[in-house]
Amino acid sequence: MLELRSKQILGTIILTAVTAVTLVMAPYTLLDPINVAKLCTLAFFSILALSLIAGHIKNLLRSEFRFLLIALSVFALQIFFVLFFSGANFGGQFYGTFGRNTGALAYISLALLLLGSALVADLDYLKRFMSVVLIVGLLLIIYGNIQYLGLEPFPFVNAYTVNAPIGTFGNPDFQSAFMGMIAVVAFTMTLNKTFSKPFRFGLSLMGLTSLIVVFETLAKQGYLNFVAGAGTVAILWSFMTNRKSLGIALSAFGAFGGGLVFLGLVNAGPLASFLYKGSLAARGFYWRAAIKMLIDRPLFGVGMDGYLDWYRRTRAADYAAQGFLSFSNTAHNVYLDIATSGGFPLITIYFVLMALVIVSIVRVVRRRHGFDVYFAAIVGAWVAYQTQAFVSINQLGIAIWGWVLSGVIIGYEINTRSKEVEKVSPTKNKQVRKSSIVSTQTLSSAAVIRVFAGVLLGALVAIPPYYANASFFSALKSGDIKTIQRAAYLKPIDERRLLHVATILRDNKLESEAILVIKDAIKGYPDSFDFWQLWSTIQTATPSDLANAKAQMKRLDPFNPDLK
Repeated sequence: MLELRSKQILGTIILTAVTAVTLVMAPYTLLDPINVAKLCTLAFFSILALSLIAGHIKNLLRSEFRFLLIALSVFALQIFFVLFFSGANFGGQFYGTFGRNTGALAYISLALLLLGSALVADLDYLKRFMSVVLIVGLLLIIYGNIQYLGLEPFPFVNAYTVNAPIGTFGNPDFQSAFMGMIAVVAFTMTLNKTFSKPFRFGLSLMGLTSLIVVFETLAKQGYLNFVAGAGTVAILWSFMTNRKSLGIALSAFGAFGGGLVFLGLVNAGPLASFLYKGSLAARGFYWRAAIKMLIDRPLFGVGMDGYLDWYRRTRAADYAAQGFLSFSNTAHNVYLDIATSGGFPLITIYFVLMALVIVSIVRVVRRRHGFDVYFAAIVGAWVAYQTQAFVSINQLGIAIWGWVLSGVIIGYEINTRSKEVEKVSPTKNKQVRKSSIVSTQTLSSAAVIRVFAGVLLGALVAIPPYYANASFFSALKSGDIKTIQRAAYLKPIDERRLLHVATILRDNKLESEAILVIKDAIKGYPDSFDFWQLWSTIQTATPSDLANAKAQMKRLDPFNPDLK
């Protein structure tokens, strides 16, 4: 197992990571000021966490964490198989598609943080974690209301409802989902009798304000998350306080209600008229396309974050007749996104991890004597995340909470096994001695070297995509076409940058240069509909090139009635 000082530092790294990834933005420096910044931050901290874990792998394989480590290793191994055998562009899979960045690097990073959080999770860590949740939640409540009042300090263009809070996520749906989770935590923590009455009253106000922000976003996700999470807390309270009959009744009611909500989401049952509207109706098309992708490519999927390149080929043949003409780069369902990215093996392993979380919850509830408010709040937040994952996108600022919460729950069950049988609390002197040991113990020389290497490797992985994106954004502001063109080819190559510069060249009547960029792009991205479509609009293209471009468009979008 980890040495005491390494464990303490690892815990701090994870707390810093969830805070930073949630809050980080780069509105003045990046073409995508939200997702690229979050990916780079996530990658850096996950590699730093790995540097502390790496020296203890053998010990972990002999410990209670063995199954978790093996499951996560298999998950990462399947991602590597997908990178090499799915047939999709390697760089595009590794960093993910523009505007999402949920490729291989993101998922491996999330898996590392899940493992790290499991290793450090105990009651003291749950208390620290809960403090971070409430602080981050409070910051986003304040920022969300600033946005709602039209006082946004950053140059964001809200493409959704005017003044709808988008938080640090870039989308009101994500802000709504996160606020629903915060409301669950805030209201649950009011049950902590060790807190003063004024503080508990403040938590109640925080929970209420969170729901007000959900209302301001005009997105229903936050309400669904809150109901699911709060209901879970009520069930846990019932079982932990030996009210088993009430717990069973609440569980049955929750299962029945959840079933009605599910039917409503697929346009059936009494809640359909309330739930199946607008974007939720669109999700039906996205989900059916994702299922077809999974069936057609069961072993390796369509490649990490490769949904967009396959959506037009797998959507319903009668989509146009039904008046649905939009397209998407995500299934709007985290489970289906994982499934389409990596096939049946990847989603199966993910479900194994989720099953391990559920088993851990059951084990803790069975052996606890009395209501564990911190654990209940963590589980409630986890259920809230899983609820939004069913109808939403794996946005990294929210995804990190789902994965770290999973690790905390699993680790808490493992790390408190021996302590649960101890009925005598540690004395004050023992606590003092433990605190003294933690504060004076230093890292071993090997651990220091690994951390230093982790910082360097994390920087090497995180800086290139940030630098390339920032350089291109700076070039766009300069207005110099040659500078823009050079910046578009900075590594790692990004499909959207090449498309952007090719479009600029075409619009400035530099059509031969635009064609050269397109030819370079389709070598790496032959299934990108956008490049072929752009080529088809270039007037100076040869008749054979135009015919080939249109044929490729028809291949990639076979049911489009406008493509003859």
